[in-house]
Amino acid sequence: MKPPRFGPSLIVHGGAGSACAASELAPRRAAMLKAAKRALTILRDGGDALDAVIAAVRTLEDDPLFNAGLGSALNAAGMVEMDAAVMIAGIAGTDRAHIGANNAGGVAIVSRVRNPILLARAVMEKSPHVLIAAAGAERFARRTGMTLCRPSDLITTRSRARWTAMVRRVAKRPPDHGTVGAVALDVNGGIAAATSTGGITGKLPGRIGDSPIPGAGLYAAAAGAASATGYGEAIITHAICRTAVEGLSSASPSKSAQQTIANMGHDSGREAGVILIDSRGRVGYAHNAAAMEVASFDRKAGLIHRWVKPIGPSRRSGRPA
Repeated sequence: MKPPRFGPSLIVHGGAGSACAASELAPRRAAMLKAAKRALTILRDGGDALDAVIAAVRTLEDDPLFNAGLGSALNAAGMVEMDAAVMIAGIAGTDRAHIGANNAGGVAIVSRVRNPILLARAVMEKSPHVLIAAAGAERFARRTGMTLCRPSDLITTRSRARWTAMVRRVAKRPPDHGTVGAVALDVNGGIAAATSTGGITGKLPGRIGDSPIPGAGLYAAAAGAASATGYGEAIITHAICRTAVEGLSSASPSKSAQQTIANMGHDSGREAGVILIDSRGRVGYAHNAAAMEVASFDRKAGLIHRWVKPIGPSRRSGRPA
């Protein structure tokens, strides 16, 4: 039996967190739409959901305005340490030939890879593991033919300035904790999620956030897929992506996303956001931070970009960094 054909559908997020300069609003919107359009082109051509979410996330990793890849936040030592992951699923009967030993792959604490999301895919498809970290991940990158860069190549003037402000204790807002991510449904019923981050400005060296952890920073199952952004420690302990996807059994994507973030915020007092897609191609999203932006496509609404209002009171105002 062929799977139902509700796709293509996708949603991309650019992080939930602190305010950015007004001069960055238009470039961020353009970058988000560019990422979504690249993914949508793949999906409309009958391509795979995995290829689509990686194309979207890679576009944002290459943009210095986002906290992933180029432009990643700096840790307490002034260095970049990035995390990323992918995860795939599908409706029963769908051919998912590219699934290897696992249906998820991730990397953590990498500093010499321009696009950690590509290395995360390689871990899923070319290794028996789900998560590889630090120097081991970079050696694996070299073995799989990826070109490594210098750690300094990933440090931008913007991220260095924010790190310097943190060190001098003159920052006007809390540390950044943005992330980028995407989830998609393709026309064959395939479902995929991808998440990539530079973490939190000033984090301890070696800290791993939620982004590369299935169930926390991302999750994909036959029912749907999710990608998270925000305070990683709370996202991990509340497993918000798995919780949001499991919530699809009794709620729409919008309601499941809202309930998941509301419960996490109530329990932890921390900020986070989540985007969600179900097997029918419906999208949902919610956050409780200062702000969060998404770009999405479904057959009903078409391609749109929006700044999403928080579901509850936020300690800060503005748009995400």
